[in-house]
Amino acid sequence: MTDTLTRTDTVARPAGIATVVGGAVTTVLGLVAAVAPSLVGPAWFATVVPAALLFAVGVLGVRHRARGLGASRLVTGALAVAAGATIAFALAHLYALADEDTAILLFSVFMVLMAVGLVVAAIGMFRGPAGLPRWTTLVTGVWPVATIPVGAAVGDLPHFGAIAVWGLTWIALGVALFRA
Repeated sequence: MTDTLTRTDTVARPAGIATVVGGAVTTVLGLVAAVAPSLVGPAWFATVVPAALLFAVGVLGVRHRARGLGASRLVTGALAVAAGATIAFALAHLYALADEDTAILLFSVFMVLMAVGLVVAAIGMFRGPAGLPRWTTLVTGVWPVATIPVGAAVGDLPHFGAIAVWGLTWIALGVALFRA
């Protein structure tokens, strides 16, 4: 068991750092867009791509840690779905460079799928072994579906502000993973 946790920690720490970086980029992008929505365009969408891919690394790090601690298949499967949806979310932002309207639909669907995967995994973590970032995984999954669509309906400031705060949840998840 100690060898498994040692190997898990060597994956979890770099994955945590990647998640913190992706979250910091997302937070900055959200703040910039909240203040100046006219800056949302090709450069903004292109910058979201590596940030989301770094977050996918973090989700895979949480999955790796969960497997190392003996978490259920439900938890590891839900995290795999969340990671895959995060990668698709990133690629949909890349597609926004060619067809923004379709891409918005795509990354919205993938965001919801990612969120569902994180929430299901978090619920399973509460019944599983200690040492997993339960609360941060739950908040990271709930936040986007609870705030981003409502923010988008209200206006640019609340929409992009919600994205900025979502980036903060990525940072919190990365720190929890790093410290695990």
